[in-house]
Amino acid sequence: MKVRIKSSDWEIVKYETVWAVAFDFRCIEDLVFKPGEFKLVETGLVVEVPEWYYLQISPRSSTFKKHWLIQTNSVWIVDRDYCWNNDTIKFPYFNLSWEKQVIDKWTRIGQWVFLKYVKAEFELVDDMSHNNDRWGFGSTWIK
Repeated sequence: MKVRIKSSDWEIVKYETVWAVAFDFRCIEDLVFKPGEFKLVETGLVVEVPEWYYLQISPRSSTFKKHWLIQTNSVWIVDRDYCWNNDTIKFPYFNLSWEKQVIDKWTRIGQWVFLKYVKAEFELVDDMSHNNDRWGFGSTWIK
């Protein structure tokens, strides 16, 4: 897998432990989030995702616990074609606290995991041909 690092002092991409499922991303600059402020946290990494895989980007649990930052889109999916020179991975974070939050350069800010996928084939139909109706969202078996 190709990885481009756009910062000369970035450490090697690696799993943090033997049993880790995900790699960690680090921010490449010192950051200050004002209360209620949104920022894109730059990692400086461009990743070429292997064929038939996608990259799922998620926040680390410690990011909220330590810094009160929440990723605004919960999970980010990186497609294989997001790998041009300027397609760096950025984390969209929002400060939920009433205080400024300071994030030091090289802080592990998020994580990534590769997942295999299968492309679906779609068929347009007029009716789903089921005998029972579940009555819509949030109403399993309730009439």
